[in-house]
Amino acid sequence: MAADLSRISVTAKIAAYYRQFSDIAFAREVARRIGADDTFEQILREHGLERDKLTFYAPMFEARYKSISQLIGKSGCSQVLELASGYSLRGLDLTQSSAIRYVEADLPDVVATKLTLLDDVRRQHGIPPSPLHVVTVADALELEPVRTAAGALDHGLPLIVLCEGLIGYLTREETERLASNVRALLGAFGGGCWICPDFSFKAEVGSLPPERVRLREAITGVTQRQLDASAFADDGDLTAFLARVGFDVRVRSQIDETPALSSISALGLSPTWAERMRPLLRVWVMTPRSTS
Repeated sequence: MAADLSRISVTAKIAAYYRQFSDIAFAREVARRIGADDTFEQILREHGLERDKLTFYAPMFEARYKSISQLIGKSGCSQVLELASGYSLRGLDLTQSSAIRYVEADLPDVVATKLTLLDDVRRQHGIPPSPLHVVTVADALELEPVRTAAGALDHGLPLIVLCEGLIGYLTREETERLASNVRALLGAFGGGCWICPDFSFKAEVGSLPPERVRLREAITGVTQRQLDASAFADDGDLTAFLARVGFDVRVRSQIDETPALSSISALGLSPTWAERMRPLLRVWVMTPRSTS
């Protein structure tokens, strides 16, 4: 499975490309150090896409990232496991500014690049390594490696599990496997939740504007993965799926949970962007159902 999911790893550079237009900590450095611009330009060139027609994606990546960080802060949880973490440096940022223990996991090639990236960023900013921040290898679809990744965390305390940007590349069967893995993991901790911003609905996927359709087709070509293959019929379909796996769910607005969107002004986008996108940008907070 890891070999198959490794095709998705290039999309972590697309996320890094778009986050650099925001004020997210370390985002510009990450994009520069991993060559995100070059990767994005290659995709544009090979698929005949125009960058200026795709700038509206930047606030989407910013809102997704910031809303998750905001929910972590509001939760009061002191430990986080992020699966398929890509090149986000949320773990470095949060373990500097709080007492959170942060474990992040991804596939081997991404982890190798990220460890070098972290060394470079720490050196530039004079940030010493912290025992609170751990980067390790684990395939999110395999339960035992996920359990091993969480092994050093305190099982007597609540845990937040994150997945940002993964589910859109999974089939329904893989999505169920991921959800089951997270449910099993959380059952071994003293409470907690799973935070994910990536569930999709068929009606929304089917009504995308042409420029988004073309970029999605390009990404499908690169990853050999059909985007949103696991899309749900509607909110009721998703809620029923999560209940069957063992979760209750609350839905939050990414826009409402984002203190500010700096990329809108940085890229000269319409100030109405946030209100127009509000209905589409959600983040799901899932808590394990009691088995008693």
